[in-house]
Amino acid sequence: MRALVSAVWLVVIVSVLAFAQSGAYSRGQSVRVSSSASSNGGRPTMELKVVAVPGDRLRTDQTRLFVNDVAVVGFSVDFLGRVAKMPERVPSVLPPGHYFVMGEQRVNQDISEYWGMHSERSLEPAR
Repeated sequence: MRALVSAVWLVVIVSVLAFAQSGAYSRGQSVRVSSSASSNGGRPTMELKVVAVPGDRLRTDQTRLFVNDVAVVGFSVDFLGRVAKMPERVPSVLPPGHYFVMGEQRVNQDISEYWGMHSERSLEPAR
């Protein structure tokens, strides 16, 4: 009986550890949408930052985006405000194998912005 209880605890611990690992990318990592995904979906080619990993909770208020109740920083206040005003594009919890990415690029007064959820397969590390 004791061996059976130990085996059950081992399975539970392994399951929790497997779910807790975020996979291929971590928060703050620079990524791009892979060329195969961008060519057929018209997705951006600019560098994006991983803001949330599988299992993270996201929410918005009037002006900010939060991941696990911590405000996202590193983007302009205006950009974060636009993201917050479109909560329908922000999932409440990221499903396994998916990442929430954001990108903001300002070059010679041209502004490019992007945010959204992507599967791990559609991302590649930025070079």
